[in-house]
Amino acid sequence: MIDQGRIDEIRHLEFSRVFRGYEPREVEDTLEKIAGEMAELLAAYRAQQESLARAESLMGEVEKKEKLLSDTLVEARLLAQNTLESARKEAEEIVRDADLSARQIVSDAEERRRRAEEWFSRTREGWLSDLARIKRDTGQMVQSLEILENQWNALTWPLPPGDPDGAENGFLERD
Repeated sequence: MIDQGRIDEIRHLEFSRVFRGYEPREVEDTLEKIAGEMAELLAAYRAQQESLARAESLMGEVEKKEKLLSDTLVEARLLAQNTLESARKEAEEIVRDADLSARQIVSDAEERRRRAEEWFSRTREGWLSDLARIKRDTGQMVQSLEILENQWNALTWPLPPGDPDGAENGFLERD
């Protein structure tokens, strides 16, 4: 791998001199240019490495957050399922209790209706019996009154001898 030490080595390279060799200044300029480009490449490489490290770090954080989100979603689904199941059971229990309560209310209402019908029947029979007795007693009273009236009409009061029509004592004979 290229590092700053290797770049410095290239800058300070020395070649042996020969009679028909290269122009030393051109070689030095070329080596300096190559060393500069290598330094730029090394800096770019290091920047890319740092950028990659940051990206990998961010990727790790994103993966952790994604895992946490996924776990939270799974837990939320389980909680929702448990809540729905619990609500369904509670609803079934409420319906069952309401059904039992409704059946009890209907049963109580039917019992009250039955007792009311019995009371009405007994009361009606009692009233009809009382009415028949009152009619019978009233009929007997009417007969007794008619007998008394007939007896009254047949009744004559003894009049004093000098008052044949009972006018002196305020008595008049009835027809």
